[in-house]
Amino acid sequence: MARTRATGTGRRPGESGGEPAALARLVTIVHSDIVASTELVKAAGPRYPHLLGRHRALIGAAVRRRCGRFLAHAGDGTLALFDEPRGAVAAAVDAQRALGDEPWPGGLAPRVRMGVHAGEVYDLDGEPVGLAVNLGARIMAEAAGGQVVVSDVVARAVAGDGAPRLADAGWHQIRNHAGPVHLHQVVADGLTVVVPPPTGLTLLGVA
Repeated sequence: MARTRATGTGRRPGESGGEPAALARLVTIVHSDIVASTELVKAAGPRYPHLLGRHRALIGAAVRRRCGRFLAHAGDGTLALFDEPRGAVAAAVDAQRALGDEPWPGGLAPRVRMGVHAGEVYDLDGEPVGLAVNLGARIMAEAAGGQVVVSDVVARAVAGDGAPRLADAGWHQIRNHAGPVHLHQVVADGLTVVVPPPTGLTLLGVA
């Protein structure tokens, strides 16, 4: 799925000089963050840095097993890039299961939400930037703790034989995005599944 293309420089025909064209790369992006992180920081106290580090390590290991590139962001958020959407979804599932299975001290278990989106990004000093990154973060913010939500783009890309089980996650109004966005959720052991009223689950990619 990964590919690159050059974008224009913004120069008028006949003009020379200026900045070189940027290369846009099509990738699948996995965002995550900890739900109710402020409450977790207060409850954990001096143990919080260890919890945060362990949470990053578990997500990072899941990403690398599925051939993704893991980026630990400031605070409690993470971001990972994948060439293929199925690997991205599989990594998100693996990460949620690892977080759920971890024997967190004192019951201080981070509840992590994850979102998977695909689109074009640009590289800025090794960091992905672009509308797809922003939209992916806002899609992730619609998820509940322990849930993996995916965009319509990703749902279509993973369809077919061997596809992950997806269910309707409803329509959401995303800030600074025109019109509601239809999201889907991954249905798998160890994951939170939210049943949107009133229709219940509509499974996709399931015989």
